Amino acid sequence: MLALVAALVWPRPGQAALLVPLGGSDTRSVIAWAAREETPLLALDTTRGRVIARIIGNAGLLRALGEGILPLAVRAPGCGTDPRR
Repeated sequence: MLALVAALVWPRPGQAALLVPLGGSDTRSVIAWAAREETPLLALDTTRGRVIARIIGNAGLLRALGEGILPLAVRAPGCGTDPRR
């Protein structure tokens, strides 16, 4: 079951991901994590606590989990990457 959930919601490198702060984390900690990982931010909504970033690699995602940040794959139009770029 865990593998199925991970396959559906785990972002792949190059994809956009919604970074959800968990527990004691907040939007500032998500932004700080993105800066340390050199992950480009695609959208930032501090009123709702939403951060969407382009994922560089899986190692950074595992570090995000360790810091209380849940990365969820974003498959909505406008949130994906443009292969022509």
